[in-house]
Amino acid sequence: MAGYSKENKRQNDALQSILRGGTPESKIQVGYTGKKQESGDKIDRLSDIMKEARMPWFCPKCEKVMKHRMDNKTWALYNHCFDCQIKFENKMRIDGTYDKWKENNIKESKLAYIKDQRAQIKEFKEQNTPEFFEQFRPDGYSVDKDKWTMNSEEMNKKADEYLEFLDKLEESLV
Repeated sequence: MAGYSKENKRQNDALQSILRGGTPESKIQVGYTGKKQESGDKIDRLSDIMKEARMPWFCPKCEKVMKHRMDNKTWALYNHCFDCQIKFENKMRIDGTYDKWKENNIKESKLAYIKDQRAQIKEFKEQNTPEFFEQFRPDGYSVDKDKWTMNSEEMNKKADEYLEFLDKLEESLV
């Protein structure tokens, strides 16, 4: 019979003896469990990182349950729930400081974008000409090397111009 083993036979015999009112033969299993850990939970180094990244169940300011979809985005930006952010912005509007706060956030976002663009341009200037290995032949194992050529002097000149433009843009924001 296909799929029939000694273990299947043993299980069938045990079921038949139980149905007849008897007791099945006992089976002892022995295994190795390995070294025992010390008592207590072992804390992984990534646990703290994941704890910071994960949204908690309750808002740290108001202790309400954070279960709405807007709470997730607000937690990522401000580390509290959406209701607390509404109260915070409402208080600033009453005080008359909301417009300044909003402009400051927009300015910081623009500066962060300029910083990212500058880093990308510097990385682009440092890279070599790209090379690709592509398989065109149907034999399954040979590859052809495809190397792109570009006028590196012209590209570096344009990159320098863009870096100057970013510097002027940043000066106008600061």
